[in-house]
Amino acid sequence: MKLKYLPNALSLTRLALCIPLIFLSPFTLLYIVILAVASITDSLDGQLARRIKNGASELGATLDSVADVCLIAVIIFVMMPKMLLWGWLWIAFACVLILKVTVSTGIGFIRFKEIISLHTITLKILATFLFIHPIIYYFIGEGTFFNVFSTVLASYAYLIVIEEILIISMLKRPERNIKSIFGVRAANRAATT
Repeated sequence: MKLKYLPNALSLTRLALCIPLIFLSPFTLLYIVILAVASITDSLDGQLARRIKNGASELGATLDSVADVCLIAVIIFVMMPKMLLWGWLWIAFACVLILKVTVSTGIGFIRFKEIISLHTITLKILATFLFIHPIIYYFIGEGTFFNVFSTVLASYAYLIVIEEILIISMLKRPERNIKSIFGVRAANRAATT
């Protein structure tokens, strides 16, 4: 395999690892190991794509986004209902994912006639915490600390989705690799030159 395809292979691996996570019993050691491997592929694929010559591509960015959404969906819809969270918390997470997929993507499609999924720093931080969320639950279990941590994480997720909606609404042309809302002005200047 050529090295330039390695980031895409990692994204496809993360996508494939979602399948056993749907069918295995959550919070077993095997489940947590598969989740940890999937999480590691998320942190590696983007870094490798930027470092490997010709490693970054539109297909790779799309695969990364699809794999992220699928893994997050598995965490939210398969694992969180089985966690002993405060009743409304997993629904709050589900609403965040639905907002991201529908509103953010919808605005991008309406404005640019293509699906835009950003890769901001704040989104990567959120994804990391969402991926380790069930791992933390595995080790510490339910309780007030975990519920407070989950509430903070859900609140942060809403802020990230709002940031993404604002960025896509303010951009003059599609820019998937914008790092934060503070990069919009520079991206728009580059779009006019």
